[in-house]
Amino acid sequence: MAPTEKQKPKKEQKAQEQPQKPPEQQQQPQQEKQKQKQKPYKQQPGPGQSPASQSGGAVSRDLSVVSAKSSSSGDGTLANIDENLDRMRIDKEKLRRTDLRAVLCRSGAHGTRGKAVTVEANFFRLLIDKIIGTAYHYDVAIEPDTPKKFLRDVFAQFCAANYPNQRFAYDGQKIAYAAKKLPDAKGKLTFQPKDGGKSKEFTVQVKMATTVDLSSLKSYMTSNVGNLAKPMSAIQCLDVVLRTAYENNPNFVRFKRCVYAVPRDRIDLTSGHELWYGLFQSALLGSRPYLNVDISHKAFPSGGPLVPIIASFNKGNVDRLENWVLNDINSYLKGMDVMYKSPGGVARRMRCHGMREPASQQRFKMEDGTQLTVADYFRQKLKYTLRYPNLPVLHVGSSVRNVYVPPELCEVPFGQALNKQHPEACTAAIIKFAATSTDVRKQKIMNLVRSINYGQCPTYLDFGIGVGNDFEKVPARIIDPPNIEYASKKVVRPMRGTWRAEGMPFIQPSTTISKQPLRWRILNLDQQTNESQIEAFGNMLFRQAKSCNVQMEPFSMRDTFVLVRNVRDCMRDLGNILANIKKDNPTITIVVLPFRGETYSKVKQKAELASERIGLLTQCIKAFTIQRKGTDMSTINNIMLKINAKTNGSNHCLTDQTVPPAFRGKVMYIGADVTHPFSDDVPSVVGVSAVYDLVGFRYNCSIRLQGARDEMIRDLENIVHRQLLLYRDYNGDFPERIMYYRDGVSDGQFAEVLTIELQALHAAIARAKPGYKPAVSFIVVQKRHHTRFFPQAGCPAEGKNNNVPPGTIVDREITAPDRFEFYLVSHAAVQGVAKPTKYVVLYDDSNCNPDQLQALTYNLCHMFARCNRAVSYPAPTYYAHLAAYRGRVYIKE
Repeated sequence: MAPTEKQKPKKEQKAQEQPQKPPEQQQQPQQEKQKQKQKPYKQQPGPGQSPASQSGGAVSRDLSVVSAKSSSSGDGTLANIDENLDRMRIDKEKLRRTDLRAVLCRSGAHGTRGKAVTVEANFFRLLIDKIIGTAYHYDVAIEPDTPKKFLRDVFAQFCAANYPNQRFAYDGQKIAYAAKKLPDAKGKLTFQPKDGGKSKEFTVQVKMATTVDLSSLKSYMTSNVGNLAKPMSAIQCLDVVLRTAYENNPNFVRFKRCVYAVPRDRIDLTSGHELWYGLFQSALLGSRPYLNVDISHKAFPSGGPLVPIIASFNKGNVDRLENWVLNDINSYLKGMDVMYKSPGGVARRMRCHGMREPASQQRFKMEDGTQLTVADYFRQKLKYTLRYPNLPVLHVGSSVRNVYVPPELCEVPFGQALNKQHPEACTAAIIKFAATSTDVRKQKIMNLVRSINYGQCPTYLDFGIGVGNDFEKVPARIIDPPNIEYASKKVVRPMRGTWRAEGMPFIQPSTTISKQPLRWRILNLDQQTNESQIEAFGNMLFRQAKSCNVQMEPFSMRDTFVLVRNVRDCMRDLGNILANIKKDNPTITIVVLPFRGETYSKVKQKAELASERIGLLTQCIKAFTIQRKGTDMSTINNIMLKINAKTNGSNHCLTDQTVPPAFRGKVMYIGADVTHPFSDDVPSVVGVSAVYDLVGFRYNCSIRLQGARDEMIRDLENIVHRQLLLYRDYNGDFPERIMYYRDGVSDGQFAEVLTIELQALHAAIARAKPGYKPAVSFIVVQKRHHTRFFPQAGCPAEGKNNNVPPGTIVDREITAPDRFEFYLVSHAAVQGVAKPTKYVVLYDDSNCNPDQLQALTYNLCHMFARCNRAVSYPAPTYYAHLAAYRGRVYIKE
């Protein structure tokens, strides 16, 4: 038997501070067991969780993450309202299609405010003058239906035998389209993989399901726009047909919805990866049918002999590999195919399950019961002496068998598109190459389009379609930013998405609320950051606080700085260190994090979770920031923004005149997001933020855990009910209007999320007060799209990358003709081409004016506490995203 592999520490994830306001008042650990049935997750007990009694050691996660700083404000400005866990909902609801609520249809919801300009969008017109009237939809059943990577080749082999000289457009799963009616067919075949693996038997059945009216694409804008069922089915058909242009092109490698061009010149990303450029395309309905085409970037494993790749992780050396290097290499290899060539010259491609012990130590049992090391086996049985017997062997083939091969006899096959996270170094390098100007991005897209050569695709000719040659020119508007107000009615006007406010007094410093100086501490957990750097940083932060009217206790190394005798081993005693800091009752503790390790998640868990019984508000700062930017005024100012917001202050607000009339008064802004794990064994995390002041700056956040990969927020009713009570207690009354900004929902989930979550909103409202009926608007916020804008003559261009300016809105031509939706570029892109955010109104019972809703949304992008610049999407949604991220940190092992 192979020895059990030691657990390797995971690489440090990028950490972000959650900007929720309620600080460190501690709650008692949760004792109540939930009465509803919970799904067991095979993990160690997490926050607020007790071991389950199920057999096999499985545990049930407590689906509310109890934080020691999430219930109320320590200064008494926000009352404590406990979570009612007895009413918590976590189970999925079974919805029939007939139960789904219809999404808002509102054609002509276009704004008029702002400077009219013209921009180009990366949309190509679909040429449909010669399109056939009817396409034929076939259901495809392939058994077995795994591995997925074989299905296209299996279907192609079946069609060659059963439909000679006929062409299908196949989606790679269960649907195929044909331009003419073809007979049904069923048969068995033997498939031989191209990678040299074992042949496999498949059964394939092709059966006609329905017809598709493609002629509706010519007339939908002049017919009944309220019913787009036929043109939507037609555009879904064309979306599959349009992918056939690169279906069998050997110069492209497919990965999900993108295809990547085989590079002529290698671009090294370090960590055993190289950069490939790819193309994303999607057929969409606007004022006419379009093909949205964009550039994509992905890190592919570098092909070639494995030993040099291993050496690249360790500065070219394979003699001594530290544990952290082995961890990186193991993560790189796990799940990858490797090509093993035996000393006899027989090559075989196999899946790698990670590294094990060195070849000179890794033993395995022979058929006669004797045990040999891998190195001895190769020397005695195969007459081959390993050159690198101290390198760990690879576990390959079946995961349940112990098959070990030495890396010196392995190669990494070229062109593997893996569905796994890139190393951080690769991600940084990809951003560097991808962050180009609009001119360069457009040229890359056009080059890829030309290399695909849409006009020569025979399937396009069968269906009578083509693709235009140029980007579409669309009308746009540039609206003005809001004015930002600070203390003493001082007003700043943003320019190009940013505003200068260094030293500007906050509109409400946290210490004016608490009426006492802010007590703070600095804890250094990094060995490379010395005390002189800490002292310089502390003095600068104290001076900046004074200029912002925040009364912090004076900085001193004796009182403010927390001396740790042994920084190297401090993580082992982190709980006691934080508990000792808590004895001084500081309002906030600044924690300096080392570059490597899981320090961030451990600090947050120990300091904030009620189960740890500490309750300490923290602000984490990377050691790099202290060392390189510890006296930089811009950096110090940004840290001060976070500290004032976390300790319940308000940094700024908008002037009354810039708030649209429909949204003056008592308005509650709610943001909601769900983050999903990579593993099905880990729950999804819900984050919901809701404003509780009248100026739209201070938010309270709620976190929930629910079933893995469940996008619908199951406990939204209880969350919103509690937030409504907090709003009432702080302002004396309930809000007159609720604006619900929902992040992370795809178009195919609109009806389901509207049905479930709108019902939860209305239920929470009904529970809050009899007869209470505020206006409700439900808006989906989408960032996962591929729309980009390129300025044209007459449109201002911003920065070195020639982006469209902040405030640019597009709500015509490329938006859905029957929906209330718009694109907004609210931020100045720091690097690369600015990505607009798409907003889709799913429900609106007050018939919002498009200009006012667009202005409000743009205003909310200026209300993010952590920087003096407009962000890419509204503050409530941003906070919800960060709250969900914090929930992931809380349950991280």
